[in-house]
Amino acid sequence: MDEGFNTFINSMADRNFNRGEYYHPSANRQLFSNFMFSDRSESIMTVPDVTSPANLGNVAYSKPGMGLEILREEILSPGRFDSAFSYYVHQWAFKHPTPWDFFHVIENYSGETLDWFWRGWFLNNWKVDQSVVGVENTTQNGNVITIQNLEKLPMPVTVEIEYQNGQKTRMHLPVEIWQHGNTWRFRTASTDKITRVTLDPDKRLPDVTPLNNTWNAQ
Repeated sequence: MDEGFNTFINSMADRNFNRGEYYHPSANRQLFSNFMFSDRSESIMTVPDVTSPANLGNVAYSKPGMGLEILREEILSPGRFDSAFSYYVHQWAFKHPTPWDFFHVIENYSGETLDWFWRGWFLNNWKVDQSVVGVENTTQNGNVITIQNLEKLPMPVTVEIEYQNGQKTRMHLPVEIWQHGNTWRFRTASTDKITRVTLDPDKRLPDVTPLNNTWNAQ
C-alpha cells in the first residue's frame, strides 16, 4: 500500500507530466509473466520484514502496481476505477487503512464482486493462462470457438477473430464466464470461415504461456 500504490500512481502521472516526456509504456505484459509468477515468489501480502530480498522488488513494487493497472484497464474500466480510487482516497485520507479496507471500498463503490481478483493476485501467487482449444467452422449457424482457463487466476477475455474474407472482429468476454468451469464455448454471428483466433491480442495480461493464445486453421 506504499510502494505498490506509488508504482501504479507513477505510471499514471508519467503519462500526463510534461506531455509524457518520462512515460515509457510496458504494453506487452506477457514479457513480465515469469517475473510476476516465479515459483520462488511470495504473496504480495507477505509481511515485509520476512519477504525474501530477491522477491521484494516484485511483491512490494511491480506486482501490486501492475495489478492495479490491470484492475483499472482490463477489469473495471478507467472511468469506474478512477471514481472508486478517488472515493477511497477521500474516505481514508489521514487515517490508517488496511488492504481489506481498500478491497472493500473498491468493491462497494464499483458494485463489482472482486474477491476472485484479490484472492488470486494479492493473497496468492496464482498464474494467468488462457488458451484457444479449437474452432468448429460451420456455414449455417455461425462458428463455435472453445477457450480454456488453464491456471487458477481467471481474467476477462479479449478475442480477436480473423475470417477468410480478410475481416477482423473482437469480442470481450467478462470474467464471469469462468464461473461455469475452466472451459467456455461460444458462437460467432458470422458464418464466414475462421482462419485465426487470438486471445489477448494486445498482450495486456501477463499470460504465462502465450503460445497457446493463438489458433490457426490448417
